[in-house]
Amino acid sequence: MDSSGRSEFERPRSVAEIIGEALDIYQRYPLLFLVLALVVIAPYELAVLAITGQGSLAETGKHAVEQYYLLLLIQTAVVTPLVSALHIHAVARIGEGSEPRFVQVTLRALQVLPVVVAAVLVATAGTALGLIALIIPGVLLFLRWSVVAQVAALEHEGWIPSLRRSQQLTRGHYWHIIGLLILVGLLGSAINLGAGSIPLGSTSGVASVAAGIAVHTITASLSALTLALLYFDLRGRASQEPTRT
Repeated sequence: MDSSGRSEFERPRSVAEIIGEALDIYQRYPLLFLVLALVVIAPYELAVLAITGQGSLAETGKHAVEQYYLLLLIQTAVVTPLVSALHIHAVARIGEGSEPRFVQVTLRALQVLPVVVAAVLVATAGTALGLIALIIPGVLLFLRWSVVAQVAALEHEGWIPSLRRSQQLTRGHYWHIIGLLILVGLLGSAINLGAGSIPLGSTSGVASVAAGIAVHTITASLSALTLALLYFDLRGRASQEPTRT
């Protein structure tokens, strides 16, 4: 699918409608989306265990500073871009009326992964610098580039045009995006808190590590699927707006 392609998902929706559609897609393809996330999350969770000696359900404060930043780099440079690319390609296939196949979706995602990684890293670095400077610029940049991974994965224009395109799509819709991100964040926090309240023994034990993989898989997949639908929602809104000069 290129930037001129159409999808059944390409239409404006409310925050509640995006969440509802995400859950509906999960109901239709539960195994596909869980596996698409799991193949990325499971190796990452095992890396967390190897680096820290604990599963991801352990308190972050227990990790050394260098461990924290190494894990953050892995998540930013590999986990988030790949999960995003996998999910947006699966959603694009569904939107085209085609059956999403794991191998096909994975191959397409891997082909665009370098561009997605570059776009996400630049967006993350810019947001971080903005937060360090005055907070508000960082928040605005975060919202401006909230769908940059999805743009980079589907529109095949390179990482710099992807940053510009994400800015174009999100312009004027920041409150809409904030509402969606808050709701998804609350859902993810509820899942994490629920899992953290279950007595699983040692944080490096099999039960704790398995629970960490399950929780991270669900939350990462939910977030990526929701942002994929947000991307198409913003495209639908852009198609109904007068051309900006």
